[in-house]
Amino acid sequence: MTRTVNIITKAEAMTILRSTSNYRRFPYCSGKYAWKGSAKTYFGEPIQVDGDEVKAIYVERRVDRYGPYAKMMCITTG
Repeated sequence: MTRTVNIITKAEAMTILRSTSNYRRFPYCSGKYAWKGSAKTYFGEPIQVDGDEVKAIYVERRVDRYGPYAKMMCITTG
């Protein structure tokens, strides 16, 4: 079953994570996406997910030796 989940803020995602003890934080994918200057530019973008395990998706800014990038993180059941 495929459904659409919108990217939310990290604060909202952490509220969801703390709401139930069996939720956990996990990388959504192994990709590195170009950093667009602010996490706000990613909010509301739709992401197609398979199954009901993914409850929320948010973006984290990370840096490696090549510069900043966006990492998609998710809150899942498990």
